[in-house]
Amino acid sequence: MHPVKTILGLAALVLAAGTFGYLAAGWGSGKAVSLGLPPSPAASTQATQASGTLPSGRALEVWFARGGRLVEALRTHAPTRQVATAAVKALLSGPSRSERSAGIRSEIPGGTRLLGIAIANGVARVDFSSEYESGASSRSLQLRLAQVVYTLTQFPTVSAVRFSVDGTAVNDRAVGRSAYKGLAAEAAPLAGTWKLLPEAPIAAQVDRTSVWTGRELLVLGRHAFAAYEPRRNAWHRLAPPPAGRYRLAWTGKQAVAWGRRAYAYDGSWRPLPKAPVTEPAIVAWTGRELIGWSRSGGAAYRPATNKWRTLPPAPFLGSSAWTGRDLIVAAGSRAAAFAPGSGWRELPALPEPRDGASAVWDGSELLVVGGNGAPTAGFAYDPKADTWRRLALMDSGRARAAAVWTGTRLLIWGGETGKPGAFGTPPHGLAYDPRADRWSPLPQAPLRGRLEPVAAWTGRSLIVWGGDPGFADGAIFTPQHP
Repeated sequence: MHPVKTILGLAALVLAAGTFGYLAAGWGSGKAVSLGLPPSPAASTQATQASGTLPSGRALEVWFARGGRLVEALRTHAPTRQVATAAVKALLSGPSRSERSAGIRSEIPGGTRLLGIAIANGVARVDFSSEYESGASSRSLQLRLAQVVYTLTQFPTVSAVRFSVDGTAVNDRAVGRSAYKGLAAEAAPLAGTWKLLPEAPIAAQVDRTSVWTGRELLVLGRHAFAAYEPRRNAWHRLAPPPAGRYRLAWTGKQAVAWGRRAYAYDGSWRPLPKAPVTEPAIVAWTGRELIGWSRSGGAAYRPATNKWRTLPPAPFLGSSAWTGRDLIVAAGSRAAAFAPGSGWRELPALPEPRDGASAVWDGSELLVVGGNGAPTAGFAYDPKADTWRRLALMDSGRARAAAVWTGTRLLIWGGETGKPGAFGTPPHGLAYDPRADRWSPLPQAPLRGRLEPVAAWTGRSLIVWGGDPGFADGAIFTPQHP
């Protein structure tokens, strides 16, 4: 195939994908005239550092094709500052043997070489060798373009891609994922394995609460208390505090159960001084104090002094998460933040009202998902920008589900979907990747679906246990790439 015609065909497909750039050709001269600039070697060195250093063992996304649709695969790579280059080279290496046996292929021709890559202002300019334009159907050419776009836009510094072949620009405007939505397959389940927990030494618990200590999952109900240790895959029964309904927190040295009275546990229970507030609906450990609120007011307990102090009342109660500096609470359309040194302040209103949602801090944003009515739309609040953004829609919303943050993903398990014609309480969950703004299903758990299970992230695995109505079993899920 004539190289000019191939470049023009590739450019036309980029344009058809939704870009506004174009490539003019001098038909009499037989040369393509680029309206954009190819990546320069000098820019390439700087650009490959733009996405940050890749830690050891960190997974990279590479996108291949199966059945005429895009499909994601994961790769690990040695630590490098050239993460964009690492991702594209992994893409050019093609599918693994096992992936090929599963029908996964690459539409990028063998022998294609990466000549340069530069990232600036959210755009990756990538230059391939002439093998990249080898003849194929329009569908195949679309897929090979989409493979590169999806692979590079996994990075927060890249939102779109411009292509060049042997230094000749194919398009002068960048193209992003939205141009290839028709090629995107449904998200594959998050790779990982489930394992049933051994039988717990306690029955199903009403008003259960739990906390992760760094070594054990502590589960406290109205009348029972137990601990599960993943390292030994074993439960042991513990003496409970006086019967009641509690909120449980971990201070780093001891567990504190706060209900009508408050008790501390470090091998045995001891009563704490009488708290100014009883039966809190919200509790959080700040690193120095345990803070909490009920409808009647707020209080803080400092273990170092074994004393309580009164806090200003919360403007409202709702879903909450501690950010490391503030406690953020969201309910209905309202949101507010409490800073231990300065009190409460109102935050911008949520884009849509939410009650009963799961609220999780991901290190930079507060993620608010699910809630009453199982809405599929979720939101993220950025304290630095003081703004909310909408998340990608969930396949099915969740109400009364458990939610944990892994360090890279939000995992949700259990709850009810509220989806007409769907299984009301499915035995599977969802994973959200904020960096890619993408939801993926979790593999089905060896458990029945349930409401409000307790859950914890151990640093490498998700533990879920109990739930309504009357469940006393659990399982542990270990992702292949946490």
